[in-house]
Amino acid sequence: MNKKCQVFTPENYVIELLDSVGYTHNLYGKKILENSCGDGNILVAVVQRYIDDCKENGLSRTRIKNGLAKDIYGIEIDEEQYKKCIDNLDKVLKRNDIDKVDWKVINADYLKWNTTIKFQYIVGNPPYITYSELKEEEQLFVKSNFSTCVKGKFDYCYAFIEKSINSLADNGKMSYLIPSSIYKTVFGHNLRIFMSPYIAQIKDYKQVKIFDKALVKSSIMVLDKQRQQELLHYQDMSMENAIDIPITQLDEKWFFADENEVGQHRFGDYFKVSHVVATLLNKAYVLSDGAYTEVDNGYVCGNHTIEREVVRNTETPRTLRYIKHEKIIFPYTYDENELVHYDDGEFERLFPGATAYLNEFRDDLDKRQSDNNAKWYEYGRSQALSGLNRQKLLISTVVTNDVDVYELEQECIPYSGMYIVQKEDNNEYTLTDAMRILRSDEFKEYVFKIGIPISGKSVRITSKDVENYMF
Repeated sequence: MNKKCQVFTPENYVIELLDSVGYTHNLYGKKILENSCGDGNILVAVVQRYIDDCKENGLSRTRIKNGLAKDIYGIEIDEEQYKKCIDNLDKVLKRNDIDKVDWKVINADYLKWNTTIKFQYIVGNPPYITYSELKEEEQLFVKSNFSTCVKGKFDYCYAFIEKSINSLADNGKMSYLIPSSIYKTVFGHNLRIFMSPYIAQIKDYKQVKIFDKALVKSSIMVLDKQRQQELLHYQDMSMENAIDIPITQLDEKWFFADENEVGQHRFGDYFKVSHVVATLLNKAYVLSDGAYTEVDNGYVCGNHTIEREVVRNTETPRTLRYIKHEKIIFPYTYDENELVHYDDGEFERLFPGATAYLNEFRDDLDKRQSDNNAKWYEYGRSQALSGLNRQKLLISTVVTNDVDVYELEQECIPYSGMYIVQKEDNNEYTLTDAMRILRSDEFKEYVFKIGIPISGKSVRITSKDVENYMF
């Protein structure tokens, strides 16, 4: 397995993991598993707690030794780390004057480990490996054996979570230190459905970088096979506040907010939010600031004069932020806001300059994974174009500090970000209202709750996130 998964859990979070499931007293006879144990930093704490608790309950060293061999399990796929783990556990025995234990620590792949044992506790920090980082055979194995990973580009830890839940005893509890993105990613939807009957608590460290070399925003989630209430206790560990959220309120994405904080009007009922055009080869269509010269009949790029009728203004959140001016070749037209494709041969006949210019990129244009009916000179995707010939707003899919909202004219064809138009049956709210809503502190707070954390303090949002905002 990729060495990237070997990110070991800091000591204070080990304590939090164990405390969160109540691994604190009367531990003799209760089985615990750490299924990606690395060099044993979690298991070392487990063993010491076990010994201390047994001593407090008056158990002899012989009984403690036998209990350690029966109750504590670890799995580690990397042989080097497995050996370090055994060595570190033996050091705990030596410090406590306990004879050698036949540890139930196994050098194996947890996902392929077959056992009928059920555990009262499962704790851990599963491997942080994305779908694209898995070898093809690993992708196929996980897809074939875990229901939460059948569709889409799952993270490797989804399978660990599913198997762990299935390995819990009827009264079992588990705590995992996992990426916070699990609660929001599109491909994590099946996992969230699988977890929802058991999820009891989330301790979110969204403003804390737990691992020195990892940009992943993390949280501790606690699952309980005998959850007593239909509530999720959510704690923002950075802001030091907590709320109880009804399990029924957990939707497609898990949005952690008090019911009283949610508005009554859904943004998407009044406005349509769409991702912008996808040319699939921007270098062929976008005429960068400084790369063209405007003349009476069009725009000169290199040895070609591109006809004015087939060029439009274009914008992105980035060009607007840095006040750059670009143009885009637009190989379509509109008839009363309905997109019109040129007939075969018509575009080449009407716009020989644009045709010659695009022919410079012909090899790359032909290699695109375009829509089936797309002509060679058209954009790779045309779906976003149908509602674009209107006044609109533009926002970025990545938000760092503030939500920047820009007004665009009807003729403008943006190629990055998301655009917002007023629905035709909406007579209550205008684009001015939409701008006010999107620039509000409440929407900004929502974005940082619903968005998927990426590098630094940035989050990524989707058109569906914006449409689902309640104001």
